[in-house]
Amino acid sequence: MFRIRLRGRGEDEDWRHLCGSYERVVKPTDTVLEIGASVPKRTRWLAARCRDLIGVELFPERVPAASNGVRYVVGDWQRLSEVVSNESIDVAVSSHVIEHVPDDRRALAELYAVLRPGGVALLTTPNRKRLPRVIIERVQGERSFPWWEHVREYAEDDLRALWESSPFRSAEIRGVALGLHGGPVYCYVTRFPRRLRRYANFWELELRK
Repeated sequence: MFRIRLRGRGEDEDWRHLCGSYERVVKPTDTVLEIGASVPKRTRWLAARCRDLIGVELFPERVPAASNGVRYVVGDWQRLSEVVSNESIDVAVSSHVIEHVPDDRRALAELYAVLRPGGVALLTTPNRKRLPRVIIERVQGERSFPWWEHVREYAEDDLRALWESSPFRSAEIRGVALGLHGGPVYCYVTRFPRRLRRYANFWELELRK
């Protein structure tokens, strides 16, 4: 499917894709963890599909007001077990957070600790080798990190190495959206040949304990 969208209008394609994956794995009786819960509209959408939701935010000033079915806590993903009980979470969700975390291996180890056996984590992050970045770097050279707020970004092999260094028993990496940013316009396709996946704009990582 081909889409043209003005930036900032509607949901981002990676969030839309994440919502579809979330609906596939979540149950009404589940306890859900959202890491980086600073967008109330999104958090409420997640909370409506589970029994309880815990939203974790690193920065106190970004913590929204409490709402029905949501409990917010201030905490660091790298020390998640200090604010969330071990083996208490059925599904964990994180959208564009892992690239900001200094120690991503420790973050996954902490995530593993708070998930129940059989629990699922869904993470999204930018692709370091997304098509617009590849085109720009042919002229300007490869971007070095940290860059802006990103400690790093991941190519597919980077994500696979991160998973393989973690205690999770299985993982699936999905490429989400293939397209170009041109000023305020974002043109992309949501379905594309597997051989082009390495140029996808985003990655979705599904981890299973």
